[in-house]
Amino acid sequence: MEQTGLILEGGGMRGAYTAGVLDFFHDQDLFFPYVVGSSAGACNGSSYMAKQRGRNYKVLVEYGDHPEYISYTRALRKKELFGMDFLFDTLPNKLVPFDYKEFMVKNSKFVVSATDANSGEAVYYDRFATKQDLMTVVRASSSIPMFAPLVTYNGRNLMDGGIADPIPILPSIREGNTKHVVVLTRNEGYLKKPFKFGWLMKRMYKDYPGLVRSVENRSMIYNNTIETLTEMERRNEVFIIRPNQPLEVSRIERNKEKLAALYHQGYQDAEQLGDKLFAFLNVQKQIPHAQL
Repeated sequence: MEQTGLILEGGGMRGAYTAGVLDFFHDQDLFFPYVVGSSAGACNGSSYMAKQRGRNYKVLVEYGDHPEYISYTRALRKKELFGMDFLFDTLPNKLVPFDYKEFMVKNSKFVVSATDANSGEAVYYDRFATKQDLMTVVRASSSIPMFAPLVTYNGRNLMDGGIADPIPILPSIREGNTKHVVVLTRNEGYLKKPFKFGWLMKRMYKDYPGLVRSVENRSMIYNNTIETLTEMERRNEVFIIRPNQPLEVSRIERNKEKLAALYHQGYQDAEQLGDKLFAFLNVQKQIPHAQL
């Protein structure tokens, strides 16, 4: 699988779908030499790189309804919908420990995309000296404008990686990869609509015109990327795994049954596409382990 990249879209709690896909990869002993993710894709990808099968399920499904996970009261008071300290400190350090040592012994490159709030441009990180470095960058990649604070890291003010580069296939191409497996959290035919609250963004982020501009252009960037992926798929350069139908799970879903069902949908979709996927990758399919 040399020169092959795995690209993980974000999508908040819709990431439960990606968690299922990645656990299927675990069960097939399928690990890519290059992995890049934005937002929830980066969160899922870090556990996958640490070979912690089931960790994403615990984080997204079992703790999805925890009062510190999503809070509308906190969103009104502090402009923080997701509990970022809970997600990137309490969970990885106490409740569902993240195996940084295993993450560091990987033979693959892991890339996290974020958006520079000053320039509005996408930035990518692939070197993490400490566990805190990794968690800080993934936190930045997951910081949604208006619902999470800016994250400062290495002299940059960073926000959600899904703004400037929502489906980060470009860094995989630039790496020299000739094949790409893309896991999306939206169904075929989905196109992103223009952002409706530009006036509010301009008011809240008046000191960050680059970020505002990037948010305003996000739908165009997303839809153009989907068009690019479609063309690459026709040339057999890209293999796409995505939901067959529009999801009933929203970005801020808290219902455990819906989240668990979405996880299993992701696993089953990947399993059903397994023969085609392994033919695309030219590798041998394994006998799957027991599912969660």
